[in-house]
Amino acid sequence: MPVIVNRPGPWTHRDLTAGGTRFHAALAGPETTTGAAGTLVLLVHGFPECWWTWRHVLPALAREGHRVAAVDLRGFGGSDRPPSDYDLATLGTDLAGVVRSLGHERVVVVGSGLGGQAAWTLPRLAPDLTAAIVPVGAPHPLATRSLRGRAVSGRSLQYLGLQVRGLAERRLSTPARMERLLRSWAAPATRDALGQAADYYAQLMARPGAAHTALQPARRLLVSRAEATTLGQPVDVPVLSVQGELDPVQPAQAYARDTHRVAGRLQQVTIRGVGHFPQEEAPEDLVRVLLPFLSEHA
Repeated sequence: MPVIVNRPGPWTHRDLTAGGTRFHAALAGPETTTGAAGTLVLLVHGFPECWWTWRHVLPALAREGHRVAAVDLRGFGGSDRPPSDYDLATLGTDLAGVVRSLGHERVVVVGSGLGGQAAWTLPRLAPDLTAAIVPVGAPHPLATRSLRGRAVSGRSLQYLGLQVRGLAERRLSTPARMERLLRSWAAPATRDALGQAADYYAQLMARPGAAHTALQPARRLLVSRAEATTLGQPVDVPVLSVQGELDPVQPAQAYARDTHRVAGRLQQVTIRGVGHFPQEEAPEDLVRVLLPFLSEHA
């Protein structure tokens, strides 16, 4: 049986077109009778997941009166899988296009992992659109890459394994190996929460070409000129940076360097007892962190 991307729940599914690429999104929360209005809260997943990672956060934010959309990045979930253009500048441009396609003029982007890295590009790419950003488990991309010894620290050896073409694709599309990867990035006490979704993520990756396109961002080891230009200027919108206390993926030193990358207000919050996926390991805690920030900026 084919895997179902549009899983039912307290949300609606939409297919949107931005820049000639089709994107899938799940939406919840109030919408005026005259169409989309106010500031959108855009939830963006990381590797190797999809919109489903926000299944607990999406309705919780909607219940508090926010208009929320959980989008699939290009190459993931129900979005198109073009063969190229997976740099962060392109991913950020995609996100801006999705927001405009939904009819909103302002957005707060909450991005996990890869989605958080793409969120860092929005203030430069779409300054008129970006109200604030919330990177989750995603220190500034240039701060992360500038750390000496990064290539042999933490879970980076797993990233090296993702460079092996064919083998990495097979691992992502195998439920047991997907579960092993997700559990290794979670905190010891919350690994079961990640294991529950592993089969679904593996089924999505097993579709023709899906694992290959999902791996494209992870296989980009060098910063492109477009990324360097986009990320080189300090961010001048409010930033709420969320870190899992036991995140084995991102080094704590990188978060410390975020202070040099933000010209506006920077608030850094650590969620205790979780790893790289707070939205799945402790969604209630993440929502409690997000709501005061969103009440001010969304």
